[in-house]
Amino acid sequence: MANTGKQRSLTVTINKTIAGVLQDGYPHVHNGRLAFGTYAAIDTLQMATMPVTDYEARLAAFKTYVEGLEVGIEFDTDTVVGSEAYKINTISCPI
Repeated sequence: MANTGKQRSLTVTINKTIAGVLQDGYPHVHNGRLAFGTYAAIDTLQMATMPVTDYEARLAAFKTYVEGLEVGIEFDTDTVVGSEAYKINTISCPI
């Protein structure tokens, strides 16, 4: 396995607030390494070593899956900057 300088994640925490108040039952944590849709469960090593195209396909499907569960969530606009699922991190993932 070669480090690429990019860190991967398939875990998302959803915080739902109204007027700044966290709503009952939140936060929700969703883990894309668990089975969902047509995807089987994988472990951390499998996620880290799968080909980039496979990871990107699983990530896209996971985002769609979570958007279907969490009304009003849109990853493209609601992700906190710096908390992206696939991001540059040359400290943890040196090239």
